Amino acid sequence: MTAIALYRPLKTRIGEKAAMVAAFVFSGLLHELAISVPVKTGYGLPLLYFFIQGILIMIERKLEYNGILKNKLVAKCWVFAGLILPFPVLFHKWFLKGIIWPLISW
Repeated sequence: MTAIALYRPLKTRIGEKAAMVAAFVFSGLLHELAISVPVKTGYGLPLLYFFIQGILIMIERKLEYNGILKNKLVAKCWVFAGLILPFPVLFHKWFLKGIIWPLISW
Protein backbone atom coordinates (compact mmCIF):
# COMPACT_ATOMS: atom_id res chain seq x y z
CA MET A 1 0.00 0.00 0.00
CA THR A 2 2.78 2.45 0.87
CA ALA A 3 4.64 1.43 -2.29
CA ILE A 4 1.74 2.59 -4.44
CA ALA A 5 0.66 5.60 -2.40
CA LEU A 6 4.02 6.98 -1.31
CA TYR A 7 7.13 5.25 -2.65
CA ARG A 8 6.38 5.28 -6.38
CA PRO A 9 5.24 8.91 -6.59
CA LEU A 10 8.13 10.14 -4.43
CA LYS A 11 10.80 8.02 -6.11
CA THR A 12 10.97 10.25 -9.18
CA ARG A 13 10.75 13.48 -7.14
CA ILE A 14 13.17 12.91 -4.27
CA GLY A 15 15.11 9.79 -5.27
CA GLU A 16 14.88 6.11 -4.50
CA LYS A 17 16.54 6.04 -1.06
CA ALA A 18 14.67 9.07 0.28
CA ALA A 19 11.37 7.68 -1.03
CA MET A 20 12.08 4.35 0.64
CA VAL A 21 12.83 6.07 3.95
CA ALA A 22 9.60 8.10 3.65
CA ALA A 23 7.59 4.95 2.94
CA PHE A 24 9.04 3.11 5.93
CA VAL A 25 8.51 6.09 8.24
CA PHE A 26 4.91 6.43 7.07
CA SER A 27 4.30 2.70 7.59
CA GLY A 28 5.91 2.91 11.02
CA LEU A 29 3.61 5.78 11.99
CA LEU A 30 0.54 3.83 10.85
CA HIS A 31 1.66 0.89 12.95
CA GLU A 32 2.20 3.24 15.91
CA LEU A 33 -1.46 4.20 15.60
CA ALA A 34 -2.56 0.57 15.44
CA ILE A 35 -0.24 -0.92 18.05
CA SER A 36 1.01 1.66 20.58
CA VAL A 37 -1.85 4.15 20.72
CA PRO A 38 -4.52 1.61 21.84
CA VAL A 39 -2.39 0.56 24.83
CA LYS A 40 -1.05 4.09 25.44
CA THR A 41 2.57 2.93 25.76
CA GLY A 42 5.42 1.49 23.75
CA TYR A 43 5.58 4.58 21.57
CA GLY A 44 8.41 4.53 19.06
CA LEU A 45 8.89 0.78 19.02
CA PRO A 46 6.83 0.04 15.89
CA LEU A 47 8.55 2.97 14.20
CA LEU A 48 11.91 1.49 15.24
CA TYR A 49 10.89 -1.86 13.71
CA PHE A 50 10.27 -0.20 10.35
CA PHE A 51 13.50 1.76 10.63
CA ILE A 52 15.30 -1.57 11.12
CA GLN A 53 13.48 -2.99 8.08
CA GLY A 54 14.59 -0.04 5.95
CA ILE A 55 18.21 -0.45 7.04
CA LEU A 56 18.03 -4.20 6.37
CA ILE A 57 16.71 -3.60 2.85
CA MET A 58 19.60 -1.26 2.12
CA ILE A 59 22.04 -3.87 3.43
CA GLU A 60 20.25 -6.57 1.43
CA ARG A 61 20.73 -4.63 -1.79
CA LYS A 62 24.47 -4.48 -1.13
CA LEU A 63 24.55 -8.19 -0.33
CA GLU A 64 22.69 -8.97 -3.55
CA TYR A 65 25.10 -6.78 -5.51
CA ASN A 66 28.05 -8.63 -3.98
CA GLY A 67 26.44 -12.02 -4.74
CA ILE A 68 26.19 -13.08 -1.10
CA LEU A 69 22.44 -13.74 -1.30
CA LYS A 70 22.62 -15.90 -4.44
CA ASN A 71 22.50 -18.99 -2.26
CA LYS A 72 18.79 -19.68 -1.67
CA LEU A 73 19.32 -20.97 1.87
CA VAL A 74 21.34 -17.91 2.87
CA ALA A 75 18.71 -15.64 1.27
CA LYS A 76 15.86 -17.39 3.11
CA CYS A 77 17.74 -17.20 6.43
CA TRP A 78 18.38 -13.48 5.84
CA VAL A 79 14.68 -12.79 5.23
CA PHE A 80 13.55 -14.94 8.16
CA ALA A 81 16.02 -13.31 10.56
CA GLY A 82 15.21 -9.80 9.34
CA LEU A 83 11.48 -10.24 9.78
CA ILE A 84 11.18 -12.47 12.82
CA LEU A 85 14.03 -11.45 15.15
CA PRO A 86 12.87 -7.82 15.52
CA PHE A 87 9.20 -8.85 16.02
CA PRO A 88 9.32 -8.10 19.78
CA VAL A 89 10.05 -4.49 18.85
CA LEU A 90 6.97 -4.30 16.62
CA PHE A 91 4.60 -6.33 18.82
CA HIS A 92 5.87 -5.06 22.16
CA LYS A 93 4.92 -6.62 25.49
CA TRP A 94 2.37 -3.91 26.29
CA PHE A 95 0.48 -4.57 23.06
CA LEU A 96 0.56 -8.31 23.68
CA LYS A 97 -0.56 -7.86 27.30
CA GLY A 98 -3.23 -5.24 26.59
CA ILE A 99 -4.70 -6.46 23.30
CA ILE A 100 -3.56 -9.90 22.14
CA TRP A 101 -3.55 -11.93 25.35
CA PRO A 102 -7.06 -10.80 26.38
CA LEU A 103 -8.31 -11.75 22.91
CA ILE A 104 -6.97 -15.28 23.28
CA SER A 105 -7.88 -15.43 27.02
CA TRP A 106 -4.42 -15.87 28.52
